[in-house]
Amino acid sequence: MTEPGGVDVWTVHLDRDVDAARWLGAAELRRAADIGDPDGRRRFVVAHAALNGILAGRLDLRPTALPLRREPLGRPYLPGVSLHFSLAHAGERAVIALAGREVGVDLDRPRPGLDPRRMAERFFTPAEAALVAAAGTGAYAAYLRFWTRKEACVKAAGARLALGLRLPVPGAASGAVVRDPSGRLPGAYFLRDLPDHGAFRGAVALAGAEPAVCHHHEFRSDLRRGP
Repeated sequence: MTEPGGVDVWTVHLDRDVDAARWLGAAELRRAADIGDPDGRRRFVVAHAALNGILAGRLDLRPTALPLRREPLGRPYLPGVSLHFSLAHAGERAVIALAGREVGVDLDRPRPGLDPRRMAERFFTPAEAALVAAAGTGAYAAYLRFWTRKEACVKAAGARLALGLRLPVPGAASGAVVRDPSGRLPGAYFLRDLPDHGAFRGAVALAGAEPAVCHHHEFRSDLRRGP
């Protein structure tokens, strides 16, 4: 069970088979059917099946019976439940975060054709752009570290990404409190980096300045069978 003030983060490998009808609700099955790319559809199904399995285990419900709703900007939530969650995926990997307060998690990896220095100069604070430019062969990793920190905070706020691109996100390997000096992204957020996995970089953010212990898990349930 998620401890008060803490956050649990699961890593999910998406290269697996899923009995979707046992794990996804009707709305999720419709969303999956609308994804034209077979690999993209498989990743969506596995990631959301894992999320539903984790939530169902915490709430003692069937995965297909979760009363999931969406806020106006699209963030999913469970009405009347003091359990908050966030999902992110990149390539064949996903991360899922659960906490007792608003939470956001992000994960990313290098993509062909993207210039990290140019992106940082365009979207990040001048200090962050300078750090990416000075990183040499590690420029892409530095760019992804800043990007995932920003997006994790935006997800925790339930806001649009554009509001958080200029959010200063200092070093957060062991935790940092982030505030937007412009006020565009209200509130404070406790931010932590996720452990590196190869080229993947990730971060998790929680609403409020209170520190949070992060517990890491590997999701290993058999999604081919029902719970």
